Amino acid sequence: MSNQFLDRRPRRRLLPLLLLAVVGLLAFVAVGVAIESGGAPRGPKVFTPPAAIPPPGSVTGVSPSGSPASGNTGPLQLVQGDKLINGVSVGYPHSMIGAVSAAVEYWRQIGSTLDPDRAAAVGRLVADPSWSDAPQQLAAGPTSARKALGVATDGPAPAGASVILAPVQYQLRSVSADNVQVLLLATYTTSSPAQGPQTRMGVYPLDLHWAASGDWKIPAPSGTDITDYSSLVAEPGSVQASVKGWQELKR
Repeated sequence: MSNQFLDRRPRRRLLPLLLLAVVGLLAFVAVGVAIESGGAPRGPKVFTPPAAIPPPGSVTGVSPSGSPASGNTGPLQLVQGDKLINGVSVGYPHSMIGAVSAAVEYWRQIGSTLDPDRAAAVGRLVADPSWSDAPQQLAAGPTSARKALGVATDGPAPAGASVILAPVQYQLRSVSADNVQVLLLATYTTSSPAQGPQTRMGVYPLDLHWAASGDWKIPAPSGTDITDYSSLVAEPGSVQASVKGWQELKR
């Protein structure tokens, strides 16, 4: 993979507005500012990276470089939830492996749709009850993504328009029995009728809480967790990624 894949120079507007909307609403920061793949076709559409934000604060429960899920010494084997509701896997084990698996599923669902109704439906399934307006807030993400791609914001997405978020590695922060922050190193691929696929790499954080319903849920955003994880961006599977604390995911 070419070094251009990890080039951080702000030559192009790299962060898709979907993540600006979703991450802002979740009070998380999708960093990696979506680093663009040098091998990806270049289209006319460009995106703006976010303004600089403070460096990471203290980390609770793990070393600064992150930590594998408890009991995991190799690639983490993702597990499925015990239920499939409206295409979303829910009902994960009360363990760190369960939490990582939930985070992968939730981010994949949130970041891979251009349908506001679909995003709202996902919100109703994965958000903690304390986050009562999650469906409405998450529904704004696909609308922003459509605007960024230059397609109509209502009706079915046109043929050739898509967004796909695919987590490939993980690390844990702020670990306790019922709460954890999962960081995901993921590719984000966008496409529209006016441009070919654009693939970027980013760090996608997700706070999770073990809810009374017996599953990992996304808590209501506090609005205070603004952390820059851009220093953690690395080529998946590389020595650099390992040094930065990334652990492999296995499906």
